[in-house]
Amino acid sequence: MKPRAVDFVSYSVTDMERSEAFYRDVLGLDVEVPRGEPGTRAAGFMELDAGGTAISLTVLPQLHPNAIVALAVEDVGAAVEELRGKGVKIAMEPLETPVCFMAVVADPDGNQILIHMRKNGSFG
Repeated sequence: MKPRAVDFVSYSVTDMERSEAFYRDVLGLDVEVPRGEPGTRAAGFMELDAGGTAISLTVLPQLHPNAIVALAVEDVGAAVEELRGKGVKIAMEPLETPVCFMAVVADPDGNQILIHMRKNGSFG
């Protein structure tokens, strides 16, 4: 596996409106992917542009408890199988979303790393 770039860094937050205001209004980041409609799963997710790397905010702590970095790869399934063969713990098997493929692995200390591939082929 050879990462192509860091696609995004994601933080778990407890209050999306408060966090959006902080990152957008206090830190001056532009909203790249707005929050979804209330009551939908997408309501708990958004992305802001941090000068080439996105910062993702999520109120879905089951995805990751604190922060996670997303490494762009050419093929999520192949990367996971390679890492599995090297004894790496797979914290979340590959899954497909409308815009990407992703999986989560853990480093030796249990820190999570998202293995990520955008369907549009972009990265970084």
